[in-house]
Amino acid sequence: MINKIKNPTTEYTLLETVANDKWDKFVNESSNGTIFSISTYLKGCDVKYKLFYCYKKDELRAAVATIENKNENSLVLDDFIIYNGIMYNKPTNKQNHSQQFSEQFKIQEFILKELTNIYKNIELRLHPSIVDIRGILWINFGTKFPKYTPDIRYTSYLDISDFRTANKLEDISIYKKASTSRRQQIRYAIKKEYQVKTISDISLLVEFYRKTMNRQNIEVENQMLNTMKNLVSALLDNNMGKIYASYDEFNEIGSIVFFAWDTKRAYYIFGANDPAKRDGHSGTNVLWETFYDLSKKGINEVDLEGINSPKRGWFKLSFGGDILPYYEVKYRS
Repeated sequence: MINKIKNPTTEYTLLETVANDKWDKFVNESSNGTIFSISTYLKGCDVKYKLFYCYKKDELRAAVATIENKNENSLVLDDFIIYNGIMYNKPTNKQNHSQQFSEQFKIQEFILKELTNIYKNIELRLHPSIVDIRGILWINFGTKFPKYTPDIRYTSYLDISDFRTANKLEDISIYKKASTSRRQQIRYAIKKEYQVKTISDISLLVEFYRKTMNRQNIEVENQMLNTMKNLVSALLDNNMGKIYASYDEFNEIGSIVFFAWDTKRAYYIFGANDPAKRDGHSGTNVLWETFYDLSKKGINEVDLEGINSPKRGWFKLSFGGDILPYYEVKYRS
């Protein structure tokens, strides 16, 4: 069922929609759209997603991807959905730079206010390209009514465009920016003739992931592992991702990663190691060699998908990428 939400005090309308080819086209063309809002990804995650279009009169100006709780009365975050929320349409031909910012502010304010009329509690995780959230933070400003509160998060982007033309490590910009220890690990893996290959064994990826979590005293529920399998399978079937495995000098797998991509960049989705081989170089090798393959596919940028815990954060940043902030916004009625 598609519901139309019209606010008579504004020229904007919020229209509930479905995940289809039209939706995917919008996500791909929006500068704020990512794979996490593409229909294949959403359907593979086993989440109760709710999608909206925002119209200004008859013109489509934005879209919103959200996740409902089981009771359908709140919007929640999900571990598999890294970014969601607002995605703006391309600017119209007549809009100058200032007008674009002004329209985005109005759209942001309208959508987030309308959502408070539908849901009791709201949680959204916005893409790093959305840097101005004043339209959200000023909702109910100066009143006693509930307000949105922000939480800042961080990720790291890597420019891998020069991997496809590099003749030596020093030709790669992020190699020169990487930490001394990371460059050393890259060279050690090359010297010992580590090899990275694409594999199709989803069960092995999931088993490595379970072992990695267990080593950190984290018990992963079977439901999450099953969702992980289904998501990876769906993305592989639609040529939207690959599983990469690093083989050490004994031809044994030490690390596995799964990367997925959209029309803009690739994303680190899952990564795991064999706990018995943590002293090797496969964790570095699997990422570094994967960058070569992704670059050859024409992908220029990688999102390492979060640097928000100390150990993972330092490891990912050691590859020489840039730091980008992004916002989680929450509303409690």
